[in-house]
Amino acid sequence: MPLSGGQKDPFAGWAATLVDGLDTLYIMGLQEEFDNALKALDSIDFSTPKAERVPVFETTIRFLGGLLGAYDVSGPKYPIILQKADQLGEFLLRAFNTSTGIPVPYFWWGKQDDILQGENNVIIAQIGSLSLEFTRLAQLTGKRKYFDSISKITNHLDAAQNHTRIPGLWPSTIDTKGPSFPSASFTLGAFSDSLYEYLPKEHILLGGNTDQYLRMYRAALGPAAKYHFFQPKTPGNQDILFTGSLEARSEGPPSLNPDVQHLGCYAGGMVGLGARINNSPEELAMAIRLTNGCVWSYQNTASGIMPEIFSVEACQSPCEWTDENAVELGHQHGFTRVVDSSYQLHPEAIESVFVMYRITGDPIWQERGWKMFKVIVKHTRTAIANSRLQDVTNPVPPQEDSMESFWLAETLKYFFLLFSEPDVISLDDFVLNTEAHPFRQRDSSIEL
Repeated sequence: MPLSGGQKDPFAGWAATLVDGLDTLYIMGLQEEFDNALKALDSIDFSTPKAERVPVFETTIRFLGGLLGAYDVSGPKYPIILQKADQLGEFLLRAFNTSTGIPVPYFWWGKQDDILQGENNVIIAQIGSLSLEFTRLAQLTGKRKYFDSISKITNHLDAAQNHTRIPGLWPSTIDTKGPSFPSASFTLGAFSDSLYEYLPKEHILLGGNTDQYLRMYRAALGPAAKYHFFQPKTPGNQDILFTGSLEARSEGPPSLNPDVQHLGCYAGGMVGLGARINNSPEELAMAIRLTNGCVWSYQNTASGIMPEIFSVEACQSPCEWTDENAVELGHQHGFTRVVDSSYQLHPEAIESVFVMYRITGDPIWQERGWKMFKVIVKHTRTAIANSRLQDVTNPVPPQEDSMESFWLAETLKYFFLLFSEPDVISLDDFVLNTEAHPFRQRDSSIEL
């Protein structure tokens, strides 16, 4: 904990900060710290958690992803890392023992029945964002069962994609017993984000050997651009886009809620990677506008940092700012309200800035990223670490005694890579999971 120096243990007693930050240490050349972390890793038993309940999604992206990323970036010179990843993969597979093959979101591992039961109102990202990790584990170990486990989930999503209440998109929750997708709530932010993010990335990781993931991504991008993406009214009439949430209606188009989430800032990078695959200048232009929306959000608070959630006014045509639109919040104009004024050290904005720089080579993205870095460090730095911020509409946001593992795994890594040479974790050689763990492309022990 960044103020008190204490600790939290929300993830089964497996040293989340250490495992999540392993590949960051190696990429940054901190060999002594990496070696010390490996010694500690050797003592962790990933077959026996220290908690009764294990969150499958968070354990997959942070722990399994962290181990696979560290193994891939290190050569692989350290077989213990893959051994631990395989041990964890075997444990997590037990959560897939359901009638549909869709894992339970929280695995009570000590109470396991022969067949685990499906659940209502499961966050869709929790079951739709496991593909990269289990695919890479299958490639490295030669155990096809890991890939087969996530293929069942993908096939369910594929079959339902054009039969939801907004065809092409999936609602934010799923009934995993069917499975069925009855919800009318849709978002690209929290609850759904990495489901969409993983579609083009899984296509890349599989070397394009199947068209399933790219086809699903393309089928989602059309309605996402039509309904989720919107231009806000801003001073200066900025040419930017945000992603809002949707409510499907029985008749007519879905209704847009123009609440903007920091978590949704990954969308620029996702659309940018998709544009690269599709060789689409139109999609790249969309990606730039989405990323610039998040950059604008950093520039227009008193602290210089984007709030976690805020609202703007969505444009109807024509889209022109007038003095009547002015709402004074955080000493700047443009936001209509701030729903959550905190900053939780999230990486999504700098993630998309990094992807835009690597795709375009335009140094303007480094300039924007450097401004973001300076204000984040200025306000979050403590005597021992970096802290969450309580209210970024305050010129001096109060610090909170919390620092999640993704600060080291993602946020700092993306800032570091933005100013590294392009061959350091090149996007031609690596795919980064939703926790920024780099998985090596075209290096497989098994054909999937």
